Amino acid sequence: MQEEILTGGRSTVGVVKIGNEVRRPHKNESDFANNFLQFLEKQNYPFSQRYLGRDEQGRDRFLFINGTVPKDIEKTNLVQLCDFMKMVRQFHDISLDFTNSKKVVCHNDLSPCNTVFQNNRPVGIIDWDSAAPGERWEDLTYILWLWINIGSHRRSEINILGQMKTALSAYNADKKTLANFADKLIWRMEKVISQMSPQNFQYERTKNWVEFSKLWVQENRIKLIGEIG
Repeated sequence: MQEEILTGGRSTVGVVKIGNEVRRPHKNESDFANNFLQFLEKQNYPFSQRYLGRDEQGRDRFLFINGTVPKDIEKTNLVQLCDFMKMVRQFHDISLDFTNSKKVVCHNDLSPCNTVFQNNRPVGIIDWDSAAPGERWEDLTYILWLWINIGSHRRSEINILGQMKTALSAYNADKKTLANFADKLIWRMEKVISQMSPQNFQYERTKNWVEFSKLWVQENRIKLIGEIG
């Protein structure tokens, strides 16, 4: 069957659609992610990809999720974000039985660009290759950063703190998760640039975006401590 190149998702190149399947190059870290996806399926979690094994070229096979995937951030709203936070809370909670520890499985790249939408509502999460055990806040800080777009030059028009509080309430985040949230936001932002090669053609642009995002956190640290933790 003919292969159709897919542009949704950002962390993997060479992703194609064949019939009702998605094929992705297999990575070393894919085994953990694929095992977790199979676990989620057994737990009847409805928002993850369905792993179907590997094809004759060694690529990972997944059931295609119908819908649209944003090509960039800054295209979502607070209602969508709150829906998404509930989806994430559900797989975080389920993952405790997978890790058999106090750590959850973090997706680690929960951008709107790794989310499938139907009728303007999030219905699926793709691109799980970066999944690994971690703390809930590692996913939550990344979600708030990208979905609210703290790095936007229009951010003066956005009620960032209010949207954060509403989204974290939708997740039902506990005090431990919210503690030192400003520092956690900065840690998550710095992690993105620390994992990026300086030779990447997007490095300088990404570094500037990270620094501009951190500036908002630094300028609003006292408010973050007072209203979130």
